[in-house]
Amino acid sequence: MQVSSTTSTQSNTSTQRKTGSTLGKDDFLRLLVTQMQNQDPLNPTEDTEFIAQMAQFTSLEQMQNLVKITQFQQASTMIDKNVKAEVTEDGYTQLVYGRVTSAREIKGEMYLTLNSGIQIKADDILAVLSGDGLWQEAVSYTGEKVYVRQYNSGGYTESVKLVTIKEVKYENGQINLYTTDGEKYGLEDIWNVAAS
Repeated sequence: MQVSSTTSTQSNTSTQRKTGSTLGKDDFLRLLVTQMQNQDPLNPTEDTEFIAQMAQFTSLEQMQNLVKITQFQQASTMIDKNVKAEVTEDGYTQLVYGRVTSAREIKGEMYLTLNSGIQIKADDILAVLSGDGLWQEAVSYTGEKVYVRQYNSGGYTESVKLVTIKEVKYENGQINLYTTDGEKYGLEDIWNVAAS
């Protein structure tokens, strides 16, 4: 009888499942509980079948935990590394550069925090760049038309401006990109490359 009281408690909890996704451990447990509720009392499920289903459930849970640990380890290896990401927000795709300072899981997805304070999904990373890689990335913009971020007084992106990169210099430990108008920007200021 204790099983039925546990069953009714679990079946009354409302949970949402993403449509189109694979079955998770909660879905598996709900199926198992539903099967137990609807089984024929004169022909109940055999113990061996029930034990096999519980073993599958345990195995599924362990695999999901292993995937989470692996994702976290992969994200953690990016800490203190420079990354280039492509983020889509409000229908606009933008480039984001920065050094990863931390990694954490938010609602089942791995996020990386950059030195600018921006949080990006680990899945949005296009490249992990060494010091030489950053330099090569910056030099690749020479002669290119790019959109650069324009900031408001609070330090937030207010608008973007189309400029042409004339040259790249390494000054005081920082890579600076100079436009044909003599304006100076950092790699992190690049919003996107203009379509040719």
